[in-house]
Amino acid sequence: MRPYFTVHMLVVNALLIPLCHGNPDLTSTNVCSSIQGPPGVPGNNGLHGRDGRDGREGPKGEKGDIGSPGQRGVQGPPGKMGPVGPQGKPGLLGTKGQKGEDGRAAAPCDMGRVAALEAGLSTLQNNFNKLEKVLQLLQVKKVGQKHYATDGRVMNFESARKKCQTIGGLLAMPKTEEENKVIHDFVSFYQNPAFLGISDVKKEGSFEYITKGSITYTKWSQGEPNDYKGKEDCVEMVSSGSWNDKNCGEERLVVCQFEI
Repeated sequence: MRPYFTVHMLVVNALLIPLCHGNPDLTSTNVCSSIQGPPGVPGNNGLHGRDGRDGREGPKGEKGDIGSPGQRGVQGPPGKMGPVGPQGKPGLLGTKGQKGEDGRAAAPCDMGRVAALEAGLSTLQNNFNKLEKVLQLLQVKKVGQKHYATDGRVMNFESARKKCQTIGGLLAMPKTEEENKVIHDFVSFYQNPAFLGISDVKKEGSFEYITKGSITYTKWSQGEPNDYKGKEDCVEMVSSGSWNDKNCGEERLVVCQFEI
């Protein structure tokens, strides 16, 4: 509080006190009524109070307007290579080029050597074709220079002969015990008798190979050949490996032979 204001107030109080206590009859209650003084000077501001508690979160405001587009960013790294596109259309035909120089004259040709080479090539090609057809069959066995093969099918005598001829072979004609055994292996495996390339169609009782010529090796079963009912002109190999004359119209295992 300022000093001059304090002195002023003391003076006012000193003047009022005698008026109150010196005249007791002025009031029945012996109370002295005071005179209101002028308002005092405002005091200094107090210290800040503590922060109040945070209030509850208010409701979500409305969506604002879309802002203006930002600046263009830095270009990113290149991506992976895409798939190959479809083939384009052929281009236009180019201009015709200049005629080239004439070639040198060829050296004289040895026609004899050419003919020999062509003959050798033809032989190799034929052998290859035969071998390729042989390999189409399921079973192949070899005796010396002969190969015997079958695919397990059964046919009558004439069909069997033509089948072997078509693939470059002959219906099997065993001429040794070893060759007979190889054919017997097929008969045992497929459990079917097999036709041989032997018959007496031309002359009854005179058996010969389908390539002509009398047979040089035989393995007839006991009592065979007997030309049963006069209708057995072909030869089959039975399960024992021996031979029997048979009707040519019946179906038997087809075994072909090849000389490669």
